[in-house]
Amino acid sequence: MMDSPYEINSNSEKRYMAGKINLIIRLYFYFQEGVNQMTGLRALGYALIGLAGVFAVSKTEANYWALIIGIGIVSVPLFVLIGYVWVMRGKKSTEYYQVKYTSPWSKYSFELNERQTKLLEDILVEIKKLNK
Repeated sequence: MMDSPYEINSNSEKRYMAGKINLIIRLYFYFQEGVNQMTGLRALGYALIGLAGVFAVSKTEANYWALIIGIGIVSVPLFVLIGYVWVMRGKKSTEYYQVKYTSPWSKYSFELNERQTKLLEDILVEIKKLNK
């Protein structure tokens, strides 16, 4: 009998976790999730734009471009870290809360899905009995 496609086993670990390409995909995924989380904090972006504007308008001899580039270089690993934490812990927690505090209509939908699955399992058992 084939393994369930939804089961995590040694084959899926090898297919999705091992190798350099999968590492790059995971890092990109973590980076993307980190950026998605940070877009909620638009005030930080506005503050950085304001800081760059102050440096650009100021008449000082400071090397403000190096500071802005430094902030950009530091932010990439930060986004990857935030994305990693969000993927490994945050998404599970928010999904749990969404299911726990869902509306009565959504709860009813879950109950219908469970009843339908149980009914299909019972039908499968009865069909197997008929085929014997």
